[in-house]
Amino acid sequence: MANRQTGLRLVRERKLVELLAGAGTIRVLEASGVVVKDGRYLVVFDNIRRIARIGSALEPGSTEHAWLGRLREGEGYEDIAYNASQRSLYALIEAEKHPDGSYKAIIEQYDTQYRFKGRCRVEVPFEKRNRGFEGLCAVRSNGVDYLLALCEGNEGRAGVRGNTPGGGRIHVLKRSGQVWQSVALIALPSSLDFKDYSAVALRGDRLAIVSQKSARMWIGKLRLKDWTIRDDGRTYDFPRNEKGKRLYCTIEGVDWLSDNSFVMVSDKCKKGYPDRCGRSDQSIHIFRLSGSGANRSS
Repeated sequence: MANRQTGLRLVRERKLVELLAGAGTIRVLEASGVVVKDGRYLVVFDNIRRIARIGSALEPGSTEHAWLGRLREGEGYEDIAYNASQRSLYALIEAEKHPDGSYKAIIEQYDTQYRFKGRCRVEVPFEKRNRGFEGLCAVRSNGVDYLLALCEGNEGRAGVRGNTPGGGRIHVLKRSGQVWQSVALIALPSSLDFKDYSAVALRGDRLAIVSQKSARMWIGKLRLKDWTIRDDGRTYDFPRNEKGKRLYCTIEGVDWLSDNSFVMVSDKCKKGYPDRCGRSDQSIHIFRLSGSGANRSS
């Protein structure tokens, strides 16, 4: 098992519906991804194909909160990434049915005015539509732009194998014409005991991975020159109650704010989840590392 640290401490949080008053009749906000841009938070949702902006203070009524661009038809996005060198935003659709019977992800591109610029297929097949890529982040290495796409299931699989810990995978994607090709595969440590993987973010060489089912975050170091993980890294628990039961059951998006703080968003609780999980779902959260992992500068 990866080295376990004390955990994550909540700094503040807010229900997204309190901030996005312009949602109108949309009362369900299944947040699935977040990226920091210009000091504010861009959020995407499983159930809405549109980007929202949230001001960093998380104060209701702020003019910084807004829906951006045009609402488009179709289901929502799993994650969002920002490439500063290309001045482009990339929004991930988990998977769509391909003519060969497999399911393949779609990445849609927006400019910094939030205008839709097109979509490209990702040439990585999956067994099921709802068990594809779950996280996305942008990285530039040796002058080349890539996207890191996190598989939801272990070994990129569905079913029992996908839920069996020890097979976390990230595809390194490079654009080639009208498709994204996988040019490398990052294997997460076999000691990482996550049942699923819901979000990914990179700061320098530090890689953060969140698991929704395990209610934990892992941080390790990524060697960009050969796309390998340096060591077993460290895992951090999300806050739990006095009985050790998880309070955060639906975290689906993450980005770094500093060396030891993060912005995260959470999906809607599914049927059968404990009532305590609903208190933090469909929200935006600021967390900070506690314990021995929090001694870095911010």
